[in-house]
Amino acid sequence: MSVTALIVEYNPFHNGHQYHLNQSKKITKNTDLIVIMSGNYTQRGEAALLNKWARARQALSCGADLVLELPLVYNIRSAEYFAYYSVLSLEKTNLVDSIVFGSESGDIKILAAIADALINENSKFKEVLQKHLKNGIDFPTARRQALLASYQYYPELKKFDKNSIKKVLEAPNNILGLEYLKSLSRLKSSIKPHTIKRVGTDYHSQKINKNYASASLIRNLINSKPQAEALTAIKKIMPASSWEILRKELKQGRYVKNDSLNKIYSKLADQLRRLQADDLKKYQGIKNGLENRIIDKAAAAFEANRFLESLKTKNLTESRLKRKLLQIYFELTAEKIKLAEKNAPHYLRVLGINKDKEYLLSQLQRKSGLEIIVNPASKINQPDLNSEDPLVLSLSYDLLASDLYSLLYQNPEHSKAHRDFYQELIKI
Repeated sequence: MSVTALIVEYNPFHNGHQYHLNQSKKITKNTDLIVIMSGNYTQRGEAALLNKWARARQALSCGADLVLELPLVYNIRSAEYFAYYSVLSLEKTNLVDSIVFGSESGDIKILAAIADALINENSKFKEVLQKHLKNGIDFPTARRQALLASYQYYPELKKFDKNSIKKVLEAPNNILGLEYLKSLSRLKSSIKPHTIKRVGTDYHSQKINKNYASASLIRNLINSKPQAEALTAIKKIMPASSWEILRKELKQGRYVKNDSLNKIYSKLADQLRRLQADDLKKYQGIKNGLENRIIDKAAAAFEANRFLESLKTKNLTESRLKRKLLQIYFELTAEKIKLAEKNAPHYLRVLGINKDKEYLLSQLQRKSGLEIIVNPASKINQPDLNSEDPLVLSLSYDLLASDLYSLLYQNPEHSKAHRDFYQELIKI
């Protein structure tokens, strides 16, 4: 089989995503398309606007054929781990032959040259990187400056000018694309990568360009405008079916607003006031005084909307902090991450399928060497966050993520737990 795969968040699905999906089928000449999607929390350490089932429905209604969920234990991690486990999961399907990702560059050659350089770090790169890190510069900036200082020592990369390399390294979709390419290389994967130049607006743009706009703008309009006004404003920048799904979810109050992090941090402060700084050292990347700062800020006169800002330093990006705080919130310790990563991934969770492409699910069940989970009840009857079984532990965190996410809905009628057990496979 020839199957194209996309790694996505769809938060929510808009015209830019539709363009990416359509072009992906066109350039690979594959008629079957799988997406692997973040669950209810995104890689930036935030709750998604719509739940994973609504977003899976949007994807299927707009041309995706099979939607898989990326487990939480890989999802709320750095771009490197997010990309690696996304690519590895697609590799384990034994169906996918192409991955297509969007990028600001649109040039696979320069992206591949940079990715290769980042895998094969030379001595000059390492020297400059360590110098910047010791001076307190955050890792993404330090890595960018190290590569710009050493690019001429890489045979393929020196074919490009310094300014072009700099532009690539400053754009968020490019950065994620580099991680996909690095992962494919490290896995010695036969999956062929392609990239499509991002159309419309920048990742964080708050402007509409013709019929294109960022997901960030859509979320901000929903948060800042009366519902009817927001829906009218975004109608032209979303596919009709995706917009209609969004409209229904908003009407039911089954969505999460931008202030959800404030609610999470208020609950987190409750947890933190029961702990000591040393307790936080069991979480990945919480060291060098960060544990003391988190405890101290949680113990001070607490304002949820200022908590994140109070923790920021020049060597810690906001997204990294958000992920670390979510890991504490979920009690996802370094030990549990290590266990979940043992011989990972352990399963492929199917959220939805195109009714005309059900053969894809049959092929997946036949060809993949992993457990194919449609309903978690086939594996566990309740979450077990203390399990020594990596599959059970990872799946339990997915279920916990859904249960805690539902508490953030605007309408509490939808906050019922254990939806993963009773939600049927979405078919469109």
